[in-house]
Amino acid sequence: MARDATRRRVLTAAAAALPLVAAGCKGIAALGTPPKPAPDVTVVTDAIAVETRLIARYGEVLAANPGLAGTLRPLLAQHHEHLTRLRARLIVPVGGQPLPTPRATPRHTGQAPGTPAAALSYLHDAEDAASGALLTHLATAPPSLAQLLASISASEATHALILGTAARHS
Repeated sequence: MARDATRRRVLTAAAAALPLVAAGCKGIAALGTPPKPAPDVTVVTDAIAVETRLIARYGEVLAANPGLAGTLRPLLAQHHEHLTRLRARLIVPVGGQPLPTPRATPRHTGQAPGTPAAALSYLHDAEDAASGALLTHLATAPPSLAQLLASISASEATHALILGTAARHS
């Protein structure tokens, strides 16, 4: 009789575990769709994409105009610092979507201008657009993130000023 009770318990436990085993075969999909990211995650991800595109454009211009390295490398270093600070604000869970990186980002579809003055103007316009893109997020970002975005936007506006002046003098 004790043997029948043990057999029933094993069969009951196996029947109860069957849905769990079946769900495990589906992997993470068994948990359903993941929740939408919080608004500040979207803001940080957008800002990372802006910086990544700028870094890629600087790379294009430096490849086409190596003589501009003295002017552009300090600005490019600041963009790498911006990207580092933005990435530090974003925590990606294990197995989550990887973040864009400057090397993994496809090159901008347009050719970087071959003359120094045109290349500097090209970067001036890119810096100006990036500054404006970051400013659009200030109203929806939490205060500490808004402060970081405003600081990066001001830096990019300064870069645009530097590049515009350099373009006029080349």
